[in-house]
Amino acid sequence: MLTASDLYDGVVTRPFNSWSDTKLSSETSKIQVAMSNNPLFPTPNPSMQVFGDAVAAYVSQLAKAGTRDANAVAAKNSRRAELVALCVQLGNSVTSTADGNVEALVSTAMPLRKKRQSIVIEAPSNFRITNGLNSGELDLKVDGQRGVSTFGFEYTIDPPTEESVWVKTICTTSRCTVKGLTPGKKYWFRAFVTGSKGQQVTGEMMISPYVQ
Repeated sequence: MLTASDLYDGVVTRPFNSWSDTKLSSETSKIQVAMSNNPLFPTPNPSMQVFGDAVAAYVSQLAKAGTRDANAVAAKNSRRAELVALCVQLGNSVTSTADGNVEALVSTAMPLRKKRQSIVIEAPSNFRITNGLNSGELDLKVDGQRGVSTFGFEYTIDPPTEESVWVKTICTTSRCTVKGLTPGKKYWFRAFVTGSKGQQVTGEMMISPYVQ
């Protein structure tokens, strides 16, 4: 089961200036609710009274700015700048108080930096082999998956032996067409995937239909 420490690295981010007016309104309201009477942060800076007043002033002015009156828009922008400054100040405050406690930071509803999640690639699945449009061709396909940089297929004529030569073909997508095969013959295939760090996983062998 994933914990907060698995998802976040304990850094409060500062995306406030990039937020739309609507998002800033909704997110700061969430922060206000989460921080009010939060036992893990009994004395935040700014206080929740000051922060709450700033949120309320911004939300109120945002509604007035909907008329597009120049003075109302200017006032809204001023309240926005004030609220953003308080968000930055509050982020610094909770970071200092939490002292690396990610679970505590999550309880503030402040935006946190996510950890980069490692992706484990798996063996190719749902391997399909069908005859292609032209004689001597087979269409190959496996399901796509995240984290895979290349897909590959190896094949040899049926029946495979210890002396069989396996031909390898590399594809940038999960679909590939192999050409130049002998009509009337079957081929054994195995699919593999390669990750961004060079790790490779191979799937089970599969025999093709007779090549047309």
